[in-house]
Amino acid sequence: MDAIEEFGLLLKAVTRESDRRLNDLLRPLGITTSQAEALQLTDRYGPLSLGELGTLLIAEGGHPSRLVDRLVASGFLRREPAADDRRRIEISCTPRGHELARAARDRKEDFRTWLRDRLADHDLAPTAALLEACLHDTPLAQTVHQRRERALAE
Repeated sequence: MDAIEEFGLLLKAVTRESDRRLNDLLRPLGITTSQAEALQLTDRYGPLSLGELGTLLIAEGGHPSRLVDRLVASGFLRREPAADDRRRIEISCTPRGHELARAARDRKEDFRTWLRDRLADHDLAPTAALLEACLHDTPLAQTVHQRRERALAE
């Protein structure tokens, strides 16, 4: 196995382990990691158009309509015409959605604590730069950029 193959294998393994742990933590809430991400983004930055939500989601590759449909049907999100443009539909959290987004955030904090403990003695900046280099000129690089910009603006 060469270094590139091993790097890819490690990335895939870390992604799978992270997804497994997050799904285990979110399962008692009855939602997936993708649903939790959409709820948390809408709770944090909403109301959002479907396109705006798509630019922030990694889980749905920029096309979150089915994901949003499921969350609307479950009563966690709602669609309403925008106040300034009735042609534009905005997605926002219902009161149940706000509660679930907060509960998911709490559960995900358990994962972050676990990961923070494992990485406590490591400098993450070089690894982040390496991962950004892998994403350079991809749609997901733009998604990461959008999320970073929104977080910095808070």
